[in-house]
Amino acid sequence: MRILPIMPRAEGYEPQSVDLNCDEGILDITHPSDCMVVEESKIIAETLILRCFLRPLPLKNKDVKVQLFSEGIKLEEVSLYAKTSIALGYDLDATHAQWEGIALEYAGVGQGVHQGKPFTFFGKALPQGQIEGEDLIYTKPFYVEKNSHLERRTTVMSGQVLTSPPGILDASLLRGYGGYYKEGTPLEDIEQVYYSLTSSHTHTQVRLFKSSTLQEQHTPPPKGGHALNQHILFSPEPREEEYLSLPGAIAAGYAHISLSTEWGQVRFSSFLCEAIPGHPHFVNIYFQP
Repeated sequence: MRILPIMPRAEGYEPQSVDLNCDEGILDITHPSDCMVVEESKIIAETLILRCFLRPLPLKNKDVKVQLFSEGIKLEEVSLYAKTSIALGYDLDATHAQWEGIALEYAGVGQGVHQGKPFTFFGKALPQGQIEGEDLIYTKPFYVEKNSHLERRTTVMSGQVLTSPPGILDASLLRGYGGYYKEGTPLEDIEQVYYSLTSSHTHTQVRLFKSSTLQEQHTPPPKGGHALNQHILFSPEPREEEYLSLPGAIAAGYAHISLSTEWGQVRFSSFLCEAIPGHPHFVNIYFQP
């Protein structure tokens, strides 16, 4: 292959040029029906506040047995959710700690802020669109024990205590027991409760711990920590949505609603949960796009 040399241009030669349009470009986003420029802030509300009914969801199965083997001795198994199984001083009003979740159902009235101006709405029709979906806005989950649990503790040659499962030394295992709720309790106290096993003579017993208590002793979920010369561990490791309190889960954006507008679907996420004085069964949930 030969590369041809560049041929010299004739004297007076000028290359052809194309005129360029140097005007500034403008991109218009228009509504297809009237070709008017639409700003997002004029389409949807900045904030939506939904009044919700708070409904606790009871355990579906309380027939769960737990048993502790201590130093090779088989202690009597007990029913995890029976009040008689709770160790003295650790009951925490156990009957109110046996909820699988908290359902938040839309009560049919809400408020919003659109272009800085508040408005009230009833049902699911808003000036800017329609709230889609069912009345159930969100269910706050709690971790509960669904299967019977057996735990062994054995002192090894080093003097340390081996707990299995999962096979760890000098550690106290906490497992999900249920959610704490009773009428009139502050929203921040609607939280996950955990349990650990202990012994009383020949019986297995259960100790209960609120998430807030574990926070105070610097052994919070999901990783735990050291307390009273023991390492506190969670088994299985809880999910964030479970170990957060009800207001914590709402603030983390776990609740969502969808607003259908003529421009399309707009997703709103929760950011605040507010109690309503004098109405313990209702809360206000705040959403933003």
